[in-house]
Amino acid sequence: MERFVKKSLWGWLVLAIILLSACDSGSPSTNSTSTPTAGPTADQLGTLIAMQQKATRVPSATPWPSETPTYTPSPSETASPTPAPTDTFTPSATFEPTNTLTLAPTNAPPTPSPYPTNTPRGNQAIQVLVPPTLVMPTAVAMFMFDQTHEIQDHYWFARPFPRDPTNTIKDYASRSYPYGTSGDSELQTHYGLDIQNIAGTAVLAVGSGWVMYAGSDLDIQFGPRKDFYGNLVVIEHDLTAPDGRKLYTLYGHMRETSVETGQRVELQQKIGEVGSTGVALGAHLHLEVRIGDPHDYGSTYNPDLWIRPWAGYGTLAGRITDATGHRLYGMTINLLPLSGPDRYTFSYADDGPNSDPYYGEHFTYGDLPAGRYQVIVRKRGVLRFNGEVNIIDGQTSWIDIVLN
Repeated sequence: MERFVKKSLWGWLVLAIILLSACDSGSPSTNSTSTPTAGPTADQLGTLIAMQQKATRVPSATPWPSETPTYTPSPSETASPTPAPTDTFTPSATFEPTNTLTLAPTNAPPTPSPYPTNTPRGNQAIQVLVPPTLVMPTAVAMFMFDQTHEIQDHYWFARPFPRDPTNTIKDYASRSYPYGTSGDSELQTHYGLDIQNIAGTAVLAVGSGWVMYAGSDLDIQFGPRKDFYGNLVVIEHDLTAPDGRKLYTLYGHMRETSVETGQRVELQQKIGEVGSTGVALGAHLHLEVRIGDPHDYGSTYNPDLWIRPWAGYGTLAGRITDATGHRLYGMTINLLPLSGPDRYTFSYADDGPNSDPYYGEHFTYGDLPAGRYQVIVRKRGVLRFNGEVNIIDGQTSWIDIVLN
């Protein structure tokens, strides 16, 4: 009996060992390879593909190298007197430009009334026109000046933007790329003024008149080529130029226009919104003054001499020539005030920009704080001119610069 019990115990023990071995052989080994990492989810793959597409996407357009770069105003440009409160604006929806050309009807404008009225003053220089029978080389200054005549400015236009004490709406033009210049010989000669503002900022008519054209320039040319200004408005004003020709203003690169061809507009009426259409590299308004032919890119004149300065500011205009009277192009003219930051401007880049019919200038600086300035011109690092000019509030001050 005892032997039978022992055999049974041994049997059960052997059976238990066999069962334990079988269970152990079915379990994963501690030295086996671990489970592979799970693959990316569909959402992760979608994100990766989107990032790859963004990194390799071809630009939608090649920046136009010859017109209206985005600029950052210098501290001197942001200084301004306290303006009146302005209305707010709400950016509009995306604009679909129309390519239909409709010419404005011929209407007799009302009796003009200059904006604003300017008072003649003495002790300023004024041009004496050369008789048309006298032929002179185009490179030689065509006007002679003296100090015995009165001069009357023609600040007949208001501003395209309101004065804003918060500086949210910019109301001053770029001074690194003014009318007639080439941005220190790096860009195409500029035929207007650029005022940078965020897209959707309301653009105001600088004077009353009739909308000669409003829309896209895809099918009608106003610049050196079509689709240059993008969406634009051209206004034929009630006033005429001093020589009797018709007077126009052009507003380019707008996101959308708020008026139609043939519509009557009044001073400071909203005509569109700031954008970056056409060849613009960033949101800004390109403003031009044209005399005679509104379609002619070569009929532009310097807006500095037509847009009224803000209170406490004036305009500098003048000529820079060599000792023989030949105009000097692309020269840097430094303006040093008694206090405040230094400023600079350029003489016109070439013969392309028109001199004003009244002044005959070939450089300006608009919106210059009133006061006395030292004027310095260097050529190849050598001081060639050192003079002074007094900028008068609300007026144009003239200086003739002759390099020794």
